Amino acid sequence: MTVAGLLFNEVEFERGDFHLEVNAAFPQKELTVVLGPSGSGKTTLLDLAAGFIAPGRGRIIEVGIDVTHMPPESRRVGVVFQEHALFPHMNVMDNVAFGPSVRGSGRAEAREKASIYLDLVKMGHFSRRRPDTLSGGERQRVALARALAIEPQLLLLDEPFSALDAALRRELRREVKRIQEKTGITALLVTHDQDEAMALADHLAVMRNGRIEQSGPPREIWRNPSNLFTGLFLGRSTRLGILRYSRKPNGSLYAVTGAGEIPLPEDSTTPNLPATVLVRPDGAKLDPRGTLSGRITDAEYSEGFWRLRLEPENGEDGDLMEIDCDGSDEPPKGEIVSVTVRGDSARVLKGSVPKMV
Repeated sequence: MTVAGLLFNEVEFERGDFHLEVNAAFPQKELTVVLGPSGSGKTTLLDLAAGFIAPGRGRIIEVGIDVTHMPPESRRVGVVFQEHALFPHMNVMDNVAFGPSVRGSGRAEAREKASIYLDLVKMGHFSRRRPDTLSGGERQRVALARALAIEPQLLLLDEPFSALDAALRRELRREVKRIQEKTGITALLVTHDQDEAMALADHLAVMRNGRIEQSGPPREIWRNPSNLFTGLFLGRSTRLGILRYSRKPNGSLYAVTGAGEIPLPEDSTTPNLPATVLVRPDGAKLDPRGTLSGRITDAEYSEGFWRLRLEPENGEDGDLMEIDCDGSDEPPKGEIVSVTVRGDSARVLKGSVPKMV
């Protein structure tokens, strides 16, 4: 049985027109990533966990302790902000030692803790430097060490990599994952970056409009989204509006779309129309004998393969096919190609495919 490190028990919060309502448990000693678009409530959820704001109703339990009405300074919570917020007049060592000092550690003990966590984030040799002499990535490492130095039971990270370039983001998220696994701390990170969420999360929660749409292991949510919003928000996919369902003489079930027929898994549900069939890029491939067809409208080269976007000739507005293919030559835009879909890869979800903007 998974133990909850962070529990939102029927928590509600209102501010102006925004209303958050969450009932969710996040696992202890794991890294939970909350993913959602801007305005979905991700940072509000983090602020509730930190104690920066209080819920209108419900309870917040952190590692077995009811902290609903507990002020931030009384909670064993470390927070890493988007802008790292280091004290500019203090050197790196004093920045990290500040938290333990405020919480009762003597100078020597506070500096010893600071030294331990600076070494953990590979910044020990920068202890005498001032924040303004460090790069953005170095400052964020110091901010992480400062959050850990108070030895919290819960680590909160508010889009900590958003101000960094792509290469540095990848490096730092690997470091955060390494440190979380090494310390065994319960962590909650919020982001709007799907790649970041999938790379980091032990547990993933997808938010929209102040609600958690789906929560669980990231691979399971990727493969089996519970609704169309979650499926589309998590990343690239073929999404085709279903015109009707077709049952073959051998019993096989197909979704008939403007691009052609897609085989459905045996256990597929068939919700009333409108409905959309969703296929991840690794579930489809170019194949002259394929049952789908579309015109190549875009080709993007990435890490050894081409990411193709295809539009069906007779599709509905919003129908789109996204597949990956190998090859050194760029596939010609405008060419009509055939695609086959692996039989177990399609998911049928209630709702219309969003129209293209």
